[in-house]
Amino acid sequence: MVSYLNKKILIPILGLVALVGVGVLGISAARAGNSTSSFVEGFAERFNLNQDEVQTFFTEKKEDRLQLKMQSKEDRLNQAVTDGVITEEQKQALLQKREEMKNHHEEHREEMQTFFEEQGIDPEALGHFKGVHKGFGHWRSK
Repeated sequence: MVSYLNKKILIPILGLVALVGVGVLGISAARAGNSTSSFVEGFAERFNLNQDEVQTFFTEKKEDRLQLKMQSKEDRLNQAVTDGVITEEQKQALLQKREEMKNHHEEHREEMQTFFEEQGIDPEALGHFKGVHKGFGHWRSK
């Protein structure tokens, strides 16, 4: 059994490892087609943790990063308005266009998912198309 002191040390270390792992996971998943679930499974097994809790943690961190990214973009647009680079109306038009593109992307994802189903193709088996049925990472927070 792990002592209280060891837990106090182990938890921050695991948190740091998890944060680094999230970054590495994003890069390696994009390059090698590795699935998040296999990473989470391996991580949970390696450190003897509950897989559902690890998945929840990674999902929360991903959502946090997405929120920070969106806030940063909003802040830059606000600064551009303040600096007179763009008007408030132009900022709103940019935000509206971003939302339209996001919606278009979602429609494309759904279209591809339907196509795979109609063709009887398992996108997971193809590797290259793995993200199609789950959504495109930078547009969705799944």
